[in-house]
Amino acid sequence: MRLIYLLLLSIIIDQPVSPSSSVPILCYHNISADDSRKSSALSISRLQLRAQLKALADSGYHSILPDQLYAYLTTGKKLPDRPVMITFDDTRTEHFTIAAPLLQEYGFKGVFFVMTVPVAKPGYMNASQIKALSDMGHVIGAHTWDHPHAKGIRPSDREKQLVNPRHVLEKITGKPVEYIAYPFGEWNETVIADVQISGYKAAFQLTGKVSPANKLYTIRRIMVNGSWSGPRLQQELKIVFK
Repeated sequence: MRLIYLLLLSIIIDQPVSPSSSVPILCYHNISADDSRKSSALSISRLQLRAQLKALADSGYHSILPDQLYAYLTTGKKLPDRPVMITFDDTRTEHFTIAAPLLQEYGFKGVFFVMTVPVAKPGYMNASQIKALSDMGHVIGAHTWDHPHAKGIRPSDREKQLVNPRHVLEKITGKPVEYIAYPFGEWNETVIADVQISGYKAAFQLTGKVSPANKLYTIRRIMVNGSWSGPRLQQELKIVFK
C-alpha cells in the first residue's frame, strides 16, 4: 500500500457562488515525534507543526470546517476573518497523538481524511481514536478504502472505494460523512460522478486544475512542506490562494 503523495449524474448539485475557493486549505500527512528527523513535503516534525500552527494563531487565523466552506461557496455565507482549513490525510496514529493536542492548544479544529483499510493496524488510528476526534469537534472525512490512483477507481469499484468507507466511518462516528479527499489529489470527471453518486457533498484535491463544471468536487489544498517556517507557510498561502 503506497502512501506517497505527491455526466452520469441524475441529481442536481449546487454550484459555487465564487469561481473557486480562495480560502487557504492545508494538507498534512506524516508527523514525526522525533524533532531531529528531517522534515519534507510528506513529513513534518512535531516541533515544526507546532511552529506553523502557532504562527497561524498569532497572525489571527481562524480554522473552519467543511460545512462552513460549503455554505460559503454555495450561498456566500460569511466566514470568520482570516479563515484556514487544516486537513490531515492517511489515518496515521500521530494525527491523534500529536496533531489533535496541538490543534487544541491553539484553538483550531481539523479535518481528518481517513483511509479505511488500515484502521486499527500498526501505525494507524483505531476506531476509538477516530470517534474521539469526531467527538472533540473535528471532522472525519473519507479517503477511499486503500488509496488507489483516480484511474484505478472504476464504476465497479464505487462500493468498495467510495460508498463502503463512508458507511464505515459513519458507523464509527455516528455522524454523516459528506466530504472526501482524493488519493494523490488525483481526479477525473468519471471519478467525480462516482463521488457524487456515492453521496458526498464536496471533494478535495491538491493543487491541480479545477473542474469548471464541478468546482465543489475539485476544491484545492496545498500540501504543506514540513521544513517551512511559520512566515514561509503564510507566504505560500498568499501565493497559492489569491
